[in-house]
Amino acid sequence: MNYKQSSYSTSSSISTDESPRAECHLHHHQQKSNDRFNYIHYCYSVESVRNLDYLMVQEGLVENSYQLMSRAADRLLDFINRNYPRIEHITIFCGSGNNAGDGYVLAKLAREQEKEPRLSVQLIAIADPDTLSGDARQACQEWLDCGGSIDSMDNIHVQTTELIIDALIGTGLNRSLENEWYETIATINNSSTPVLSVDIPSGLDANTGSVHGIAVKANDTVTFIAQKLGMYTAQARHYCGKIHFSTLGVDESLYSKVEHSAVLMEWADIGDKLPCRSPVSQKRDHGHLLIIGGDYGMGGACRIAGEAALRSGAGLVSIATRRENVSAITSTRPELMVHGIEHADELEPLLKKASAIAIGPGLGTGQWGIALLDKVTQYLKHLPDSAPKVYCVIDADALNIMARHNVVIQNPDIIYTPHFAEASRLLKHTSESPSEDTDRFAIIRNLKEKYHGTFILKGAGTLIHLQNTIAICPYGNEGMASAGMGDCLTGILGALLAQKLTVSDAAQVGVCLHAKAGDLAAMEGKNGMIVSDLFPKIRQILND
Repeated sequence: MNYKQSSYSTSSSISTDESPRAECHLHHHQQKSNDRFNYIHYCYSVESVRNLDYLMVQEGLVENSYQLMSRAADRLLDFINRNYPRIEHITIFCGSGNNAGDGYVLAKLAREQEKEPRLSVQLIAIADPDTLSGDARQACQEWLDCGGSIDSMDNIHVQTTELIIDALIGTGLNRSLENEWYETIATINNSSTPVLSVDIPSGLDANTGSVHGIAVKANDTVTFIAQKLGMYTAQARHYCGKIHFSTLGVDESLYSKVEHSAVLMEWADIGDKLPCRSPVSQKRDHGHLLIIGGDYGMGGACRIAGEAALRSGAGLVSIATRRENVSAITSTRPELMVHGIEHADELEPLLKKASAIAIGPGLGTGQWGIALLDKVTQYLKHLPDSAPKVYCVIDADALNIMARHNVVIQNPDIIYTPHFAEASRLLKHTSESPSEDTDRFAIIRNLKEKYHGTFILKGAGTLIHLQNTIAICPYGNEGMASAGMGDCLTGILGALLAQKLTVSDAAQVGVCLHAKAGDLAAMEGKNGMIVSDLFPKIRQILND
């Protein structure tokens, strides 16, 4: 069995500081009315985490930073003992800086603990121990003083060890890894031994989740002080494995003194925003969504969006599409009201009946699609103040039309749902593929500034730009990288808007509902997952 397969965990585990041996899961918290656990939903930049570390010492909560290092090592050893109770040999890779210091202290604690079977520790130093300074130097000396030894890469035998500890590089990395650093990480990744990363997998950017040339692919990561901004999005989803978090005793009051950079969404809270149904309600009470799209040969996209909307609770769903698509859609899903549209003016009566609009799935970028998008934007622009608000989702080819023709709508009642390439077109970037220095947080902030509205940047660790913060979705999996998933999300979002959720709530509920449905479908296998596998899961989640 290959133990190095990545784990796309749908929840993070948190060791509570009152009882370091206890562990609870984000989605199992019962203290929803208590602010005590609120900080675990926040993600912080590297700079903010350093500030928390500094404040711990300044306010006397720890005697010095070495005490924090010792606490981190204690949590690591506790994790190893609980999750690998019968192993007898571990190999710790140490680099330089405080991350290496954590590794040296861990080695000492593991060597000195009284347990059976005894743990044999091999420590591999990539950086010359004589070059260490501060806490890392003290940790290294204490390891040597207790009888420990330091080996080089020439003496490594990763296939004979039972657990690899990655204490190479911490959160301060800002350059590509080369030479012995690159080769060491490649050696770790090429082994079949489980890997535990200290604070963050070496090679990952803690602020963006991008990879600096190469990164350790961990089975588990134990992170400290605060959750790092980049660990739940972009390439980090491939490298972190399951993330575990310990505050190391940071006082809750300190978190309010340091600004968080993002919020990690949790379904237990987000799901509470779902609309409730009255026993005496009728279909019109649950909204009327109009979906616009489906140019020649692309009718399936709006069909997918339509069924997703129905499964998400919309009372009525109409589709405006090419006439050629009408019979194919109604024959497979007769609950959808499908209208053949050849000219933009034919949209007028449909727009007037809709409580929400979704445009883009299969729209195409030709004159037909351009005319329909223009009709929608003009309709929204000229709604009288006395009329009920009509919310809109703009996706797929509607975004491409905006990018190609420099359309800027700036309407706060619109949700935009680009993936990376669509976002790049909207921002006029030269590359439509992410690189090692891609910053998804900067991209979504730039989109928000230029276009207003609410932006959802799709992908691993989907981001949502809310009013004052960015929300990260921790759910979803690689099986969802298949045709039609974006159309499904568009239908879900449109249905929630039609049911009168606020734009902010609809975005959060829709993204998490879509991703969690994908996770449920993945329980039957990720390979071969198709979008229609999500439809019964959406209904199941809503009713659970």
